[in-house]
Amino acid sequence: MDDTSCMVDVARFFMEFCMDESCGKCIPCRAGTVQMHDILQRITTGEASPAELDMLKTLGTLLRETSLCGLSQTAPNPVVSTLKYFPEEYEAHIRERRCPARQCKFAPGEEEVPA
Repeated sequence: MDDTSCMVDVARFFMEFCMDESCGKCIPCRAGTVQMHDILQRITTGEASPAELDMLKTLGTLLRETSLCGLSQTAPNPVVSTLKYFPEEYEAHIRERRCPARQCKFAPGEEEVPA
């Protein structure tokens, strides 16, 4: 990864992995990883609202505290870390409908605003 990597898309990629690898035994992991992935997917396509950032944080805490295994207890880490260290990338995706790394493809009809 370097400055051409989109941190929101990186978080989405890792959440997709955790979602796919979930055994499904506990509801927090089975449902939480799907919800977090869906929110990240909406962010990378320019369809998310600012309130969904708070939902990501809430879901991350829920997964960490209520899941049964190490996979789902650590699944939110890439999301929580990127939210902490790269908040401006999330804001650009949501408020400005642009990807600073120019990696995300926005929803049809949405044009990316030049950086």
